[in-house]
This record gives sequence, structure tokens and C-alpha cells, in this order.
Amino acid sequence: MQYYAKSIKEDLADLKTDPDKGLQGEEVIKRQQELGPNALDEKKPDSYFIVLLRQFKDLFTVILFVAAGVSFLFGEKVDAVIILAALVLNITISVIQETKAIKTISELKEIIVYKAKVIRDGNVKEVDAKKLVPGDIIHLDAGDRVPADARLIKTTSFETKEAVLTGEANSIKKDESKTLKEDITLGDRLNMVFQGTVVTNGKAKAVVTAIGMQTEMGQIAKLVSEAKEEATPLQKKMKELSIWISIAAGVAILLVFVTGVLLGHSMLEMFEFAVALAIGSIPEGMVLSVTIILAVGMRQILKKKAIVRELVAAETLGSTTVICSDKTGTITTGEMVAEKIVTPDGEFLISKLQKDQIEKDQNLQYSMLVSALNNDLIVEDPEKGCKRVIGDTTEKALFDMALRAGYNKCSLVDDYPLIDEIPFDSYIKYMVSAHNNKENGKTIVFVKGTAERLLDLSVKIFKDGECREITAEDKKRVLKQNDSLSLKGYRVITLGYKEVDNEGFDIQKDRGQDITFLSFVAIRDPIRKNIRESLDQCRKAGVEVKMITGDHKMTAKNIATEVGFVIKSDDEIIDGTEFEALSEEELAERVPKVKIFARVAPIHKLKIVEVLEKKGEVVAMTGDGVNDGPALKKADIGIAMGSGTEVAQQTASMVLLDDNFKTIVASVKEGRRIFDNIRKVVLFLLSDSFSELLLIFGSLLLGLPVPLLPAQILWINIIDDGLPNVALAFDPAEKEIMNEPPRKKQEPVLNAEMKVLMTIIGLVTGLGTLLMFYVLLKVVGKPVEEARTVCFAFLAVDTLLYVFSIRSLRHTIFHERFFSNLYLLGAVAAGFILQIAAIYFAPLQKIFRTVPLSWQDWGIIFAAALVLIVIIEIVKWIFLVRRKKHE
Repeated sequence: MQYYAKSIKEDLADLKTDPDKGLQGEEVIKRQQELGPNALDEKKPDSYFIVLLRQFKDLFTVILFVAAGVSFLFGEKVDAVIILAALVLNITISVIQETKAIKTISELKEIIVYKAKVIRDGNVKEVDAKKLVPGDIIHLDAGDRVPADARLIKTTSFETKEAVLTGEANSIKKDESKTLKEDITLGDRLNMVFQGTVVTNGKAKAVVTAIGMQTEMGQIAKLVSEAKEEATPLQKKMKELSIWISIAAGVAILLVFVTGVLLGHSMLEMFEFAVALAIGSIPEGMVLSVTIILAVGMRQILKKKAIVRELVAAETLGSTTVICSDKTGTITTGEMVAEKIVTPDGEFLISKLQKDQIEKDQNLQYSMLVSALNNDLIVEDPEKGCKRVIGDTTEKALFDMALRAGYNKCSLVDDYPLIDEIPFDSYIKYMVSAHNNKENGKTIVFVKGTAERLLDLSVKIFKDGECREITAEDKKRVLKQNDSLSLKGYRVITLGYKEVDNEGFDIQKDRGQDITFLSFVAIRDPIRKNIRESLDQCRKAGVEVKMITGDHKMTAKNIATEVGFVIKSDDEIIDGTEFEALSEEELAERVPKVKIFARVAPIHKLKIVEVLEKKGEVVAMTGDGVNDGPALKKADIGIAMGSGTEVAQQTASMVLLDDNFKTIVASVKEGRRIFDNIRKVVLFLLSDSFSELLLIFGSLLLGLPVPLLPAQILWINIIDDGLPNVALAFDPAEKEIMNEPPRKKQEPVLNAEMKVLMTIIGLVTGLGTLLMFYVLLKVVGKPVEEARTVCFAFLAVDTLLYVFSIRSLRHTIFHERFFSNLYLLGAVAAGFILQIAAIYFAPLQKIFRTVPLSWQDWGIIFAAALVLIVIIEIVKWIFLVRRKKHE
């Protein structure tokens, strides 16, 4: 319905609501059941069937299906069934893990709750914004996020910023009295407010007209959700690696097949070699293991008070090279606190101010009265006392200061009932409230605002126990103190008052003129604890931090220095005006050098991200407003505040539940741990695949039978490889992980050292097993079943032991925390038990065609495995020595 084209009375009648009492509880429940929650639609999670189909896009899965089909064609039904069983198991686990991850993300989204001030059953309450319904009467104040589309009922100097909907950067002054034409454009609907927009000035009462996807913001959210997103660095690298492995496997199979035929082997024999090679070269558990590592990482990040909205984004955090962080609420607590009060007689720390000091000082007494009563705070459930108030954070800071001093608004309103008020206005920069002083029957006028404006209004000052006219020297001194505190990062609120006769008093004519200057209160958003340590940690980790703030340059510089930024020149600070004046070329030169961005607009954030990404940086950008959406979307990691807007959170890759910079740093560390563990899994699995490939190809060249049957290879890959590689997902971060620079954007999953190590493991294991197979068959004269069983057992034992060597490339096996991953110890133990069962348990002997081994055989197997571990450790030691030389 076009509520903007009707009168307030008609709209209230259509919505069947009372502007003073709101809806009744029963009616709210009824409408909630009919209309659903006030939430934007999100893409429905994929069904089990869609997730299942997605598994068949994996090249490894396709190759194994082909191998199973060929096995059936050549009559090897047992091998075919085993391959298919392994595939079904792998696909089932993958589907379970992926759907579990999707469910986890959906559950995590429910943690974030938006609040709205609503009148129900005659009382003002703060409720979850999702529970709003059309007809609810809501209160809106400066700084609020509008929770739903609504028709304005009553406004006072009310303005909103609607850039996200209309592109209009300036605040829009609203007017509830207008009845507009039906065909009027969105930007001209001055009697309406829209979900997701921000109140910039004044206050209002409104009736909700639309919720969820019926709102104008619903259409914007739909467009944002449909925007195409680029694959993350890890997604690209894993896809490239999968293609590379598949191509290598295909070439190897073709080469083996052609070589075998040329050497005179039969087609059936070559088929056995080809299938064994296909299975041996494919690391079936790699994709599944990566999914598990990412899911575990998401859970770990949640424990650190952040939500990662996408699995792969958890890893991208680890490659972050630049963090662009908002100051307010991230580097600072986001909760304004009154720290100092300065009167003409001196400066007082609020935390040390005693009640007897206040009783002896008239300035302090009236300052507390102004702080308690001159505000638009709404007391929630006033019958329970002033325990909880809703409203502006600056007013809350003054309110809390007065409350601690014993000046309780709930009790004072009886002695000083409100007559009228002029709300704070960004143009006049002060607020006036007139109260009836029941003690003497006069009107007492309280004023608060900026120092400049209140000094203009002031005619008197109370100093040294007497009230006298304020002088130019007094004003100069006050402004100097005000400027000094402002430069230190304080928000300074000046207080004043006067008493007048009731008769003929008109607040609109008076407007707070001719008041007595009382004091100014220094309010601050306190710097978070341990922020210096977090910044130091970033520096050690090679991650540059850039602070974004709405403060002026000098204020920003002082705060930055206080929290630990090292500012060496003025070129490292830039404000919005300078930023706008720079050309594209100048921005490309200047932005990477800047540490502090002051007085910047949301559009500047997008430009900062674009410039840094063109320089090859991996950028994490924080934001909380609807206008931050484009920058959050563009950044490699968009980080929304838990207290921010819904659009920002839906656009971002990560949401900070505690809005804390420390949480970003902890998440970066977790991202590095995730990538480390992915590398361990890839190295572990590819080393094994390379070993099996060499073994099979070598046997063919030497004219030997297939050294491992397809079923045996699958067992090694799924049990002996599979259990440990899943357990590696839980490997803790190594202590040096945040003392190293971020990996480069183009750095592959397998770096040079890992490729060398993989080659050495593959060569030693593959050729060692081949030698063992040859000696047992040709020299000792063992039956082929026994020789295969020894090779089968050796590869299993070898895999289960060298997993401890590849856990770390930063330490030798003797310096690792052996018991730091109990899951891995359990996985290795289970692997040994199952491997013994495959060799000695009669039903499994038939499937895998194994025979019991002697103690002598086991001695040779373990001795050979230990030789490999020694070789790996020697190679790692060489790497460590080389790294130390280059440090």
C-alpha cells in the first residue's frame, strides 16, 4: 500500500494500531504468524541432492568412476565393487561434511541480533528487530538504524541518510505532515523512513508499514546477493592443483599402458596396471580433508568471537597483508564514557569524584542535573528503576556519570518534570530542555552542546563561589581547554543552565539564551585493552594496519600514537578533503604509504581497497554501515561489525561479534593455521600418491607383476592416509606462525621446499618398496601374495609414521609437541589396528588377498620406515639451516 499518499490518521486506521499504546501482545503474535519475521531473504541452502551432485564435479571422483567401470568390463568385479564402495564412502562423508558446514553457517547467522525500540501494550521495549510487524509503533533517534519501512507520525528536527537507496549523500529532512502523490519517487517520500537507512538528526515516532523483503532495502539486498563473486585464492589454487594432478594421472596412465603394450604385456595385465595407477595417483581424501579443515577453522574463529560466513574465507584471512580498520568500536570499545569534568574552578576525574565534593560545588551539582535530565534517553521498564536506558551513546555517558553521582533520572523527573524541549540539532549544535522546578515554582532551563555554541549563549559564569558575568578572557580560557581535550581524542560536551519565571516562558523563542556556563565534560570511547599488543603482533606477522576514523587529522594522529602506531611523517596521514583532490596516479602512489585515514567517507574506503589490491595486497576491510557494502564486497576479506547494519553483515565475509580489533588478529592467526594444515594434508597425500605411482610404473619397467592390487591401494588411501589426514585438521598453530610474513598472493599450495620433500619421500618410499618387492620375488623367491602383503604393510606403516615428520617444516620431529594433537595419535593407532586386521583377519584376507607376515617381515618393514623418517628429518634440517642463514 502507498502509505505516503495517505494521512497519518488513515494509515493508523489501515494498520489497526494505536499511536500511543502500540499493538497488543496477542495481535503481535497473530501478525508474526501471518507475515513471518522482519528479515531479508537469503539464498536457500543447497539441498542434499544438489550437494550430492556437486561431488561429481570433482575430477578425482570422475577418474575413479571410470576405473570402476573399466574393472567391471574386464571382469574384475571384486576390485570394481571395492572402488565403488570407497567412492560411496568418500562421497557420503563429503556430503555430510558440506551440509554440516552449510548448517553451521545458517546457525551462526542467528547469533547476530538487531534491536528496535517499540511501543507494545503501552510500554516502550527494546526487541529483536526481526520480531517487528506492520502496525508496530517505533521510536527513532539520531544514530539509529531504521529497522523497517515506516510512516512517520511525529518528528522533531528529524533527518535520515538514504544514500544506499537513492544515492543522495546529504541528509534528508523529513516531514510527517505531508500527504504525497502516489507516483512520487522514493527519494521524495518525506513522510516515510526506510529499513537500513540511518537517522542523522532529531527524533521521531513512526508506524511500521513493511517488513523483510517487502521493504525497499529488500530489493537492494537481493541485488547484492545476486552479485557475482570471484573465487578466493585458495579455491583457485585447489582447482589448479586438482587439474594438475588429474592431467598428470591421465598422462601417467596412458604412458604406462602404451609402454606395457610395447614391452609385450597383455591388455588384461596392462589394464590391472592402469587401474592400480589411476587409484594410486588420486588423493581421494584431499578435497574432503580441506573441507573439514575449513569447517574446524570456522568453529575455532567463532570461539574467538567472530563468524566466518563462507568456508574458504576462513583460510583467506591467513594471507591478509593489510588490515584497514575503523577506529570506533574496533580499536576502541565503542562505548562512550565520561572521564573528566572541567568547571571554572578546576578539573575532576569522574572515577575519583566524591559525593561530598559535588555537594560543596554548585557547578558540579547543576552539571549532574543537566546530565541526568537534558536528554532523549528512553528508560526501559521504568517501574524497575533506571537500570536500562535506550538512546544515544554520548547521552548515555552523561547519564551514567550523573547516576554514579547519585542523580537518578527516574526519581528526578518528579521534582523536575519536563515542560518542553528543543532536541539536539546538527545545525544549532545544542539541546535545550525546560523543566518545572517544583521546589521554587520556577522554570529551570538546561542546555548542552558544543563549547562554541554554549559560550555564545552564556552571559554568566560561576567561579570561586560567586556568579558573575562571563568575560572574553573566560571564554578564551574555556575554548583553549576544550581544544586541548579535543586534540587528545575526547568528545567535549558543554553544559549550562538558567532559572526563569514560568509566566510567559516560550522555549521556541528563548532557545536557551542568556545561560550560566557550568562546565564541560570530556567523553571518550576508551581504547581497548591489549590493542598495542595486537598491533605489535601484526607488525611481527608482516601485516600492515591502517586506521580509518572520522576524527580530524590531529586528533587521529594523537589517538594513533597512543594506541601504538608509529607516525614518521605527515604523508602517513591523509584526510577526506586531501583524498578527494588526488588523481588516480597520485592515489596509487600515496595510499600504500598512508597509515591513518581521517575524515573519510564510505566511498573512499572502496577506493582504498581498489588501490591496495592493484598493488597485489590481500586486503581486510572493516565496516558497519550500509554505505560500507561496496568496500566490504570488493575487499578480499570484508569484516562487518556485529553491531553494524544487516546489509553490511550480509555483504561481508566475516562478522565480528565483539567488534574487537584483537579478534581480527586472532582470526588472521587462525587463517594461517588453516592454510598450514591444508599444506600438511596436500604434502602428506601427494607424497603417498607419488610413491604408489613410482612403485607401479617401476614394476612395469622391471617386468614384475602389479605390486599392489587396486583394493590394497584404496585401503591405504582411505584408512592409512585418510584417518591421519582428517586428524591433521585439528593440528594446533605453531608458535612462529605470527612471526612470519604473509604468503604472497600468487604463492602455490605446494612451495619449493614442499615439492622437494614430496619428491624425496616419493622417491625413497616408491623405489624402496620396489626394491623390497623385487628382492622378495626374484632373490628370496617369495610367492607374489606374500611379497604384495609385505609391500602393502610397508606402505601402511610408512604412511602412519612419517605423518609425524611432515607435521612441521619449522621443527624437527624431536622438537614437536608430540601430544598436542590427540586426534592424530588416535588416528594413527586406529590405522595400525585396522592394518593388522587387513593382514590377519580371515574375511579381510580374502578381499585384499593378503597372507600373515612373520616377525622378521615386520622387522624389515619398521626398519625401512625409520630410514625414511631419518631422511625426511635430514632434509628438514638442511632447510632450517638455509632459512637461518637468510634471516
